[in-house]
Amino acid sequence: MYGYRARIGYTSPPYLTEAFPYEFYEVVPEGVTLVLTTLAVKQLAEKDVVRSVEMTLEAAREMGQANVDIVVFGGVPVNLSLGYDGLEETMRKTEEEIGVPVTSSLTAQVNALRTVDARKLILVHPFSDPEGFHAEYVTHYGFQLLGLKGAGKTVADLGTTSQDEVKGMAEALFREHPDADTVYLPAPWGSIGIIEPLERDLGVSVITATQAIIWEALRRCDVTDRINGYGRLLREF
Repeated sequence: MYGYRARIGYTSPPYLTEAFPYEFYEVVPEGVTLVLTTLAVKQLAEKDVVRSVEMTLEAAREMGQANVDIVVFGGVPVNLSLGYDGLEETMRKTEEEIGVPVTSSLTAQVNALRTVDARKLILVHPFSDPEGFHAEYVTHYGFQLLGLKGAGKTVADLGTTSQDEVKGMAEALFREHPDADTVYLPAPWGSIGIIEPLERDLGVSVITATQAIIWEALRRCDVTDRINGYGRLLREF
């Protein structure tokens, strides 16, 4: 059986999903597999997000029947369309219904930031909008956001954005805010390979969406391997 250590169910928001599974299999140890459903997000539009919530719950039920070890509700915009309390309640109810642990992309990223003791963040995300959305949820969870920059990409660009571009944006924003203790890179977009170089060069923690989701899912499934090459989150915790 491929996933003899853990089978991780994930509802991936982009209608065309490329980056997340590629990064997932670069990182996870042997014996861990991805059970993937793609949702309806073609643009960051309300209709796509609403449909994606419906698909998330449908997929979670199917994943429960397939006996995955954990279900991850993907996509911070999809997660937060339920509201903070609504997300927690939906995860709780779904977990009770399907009999499988449930977490979310948002939950994983917040847990990861807290685990590395992040306090002062700079945030680089792929999109031009919604910048205020990112600022709002970061500050809601008690982090200080020193600086934020969007790359002006679309959902379709996530799999084709170069790591050098993302790294350059993060370095430039850090130069503007050298008091930051953490670089935060939400969304799965050309970032898994730059975590270690950024941590080494800037002397701060780096948290990305894919890294945090993998870490959360592995630890919730009692896969405790310390994984080198993708930042101190996976190496130390």
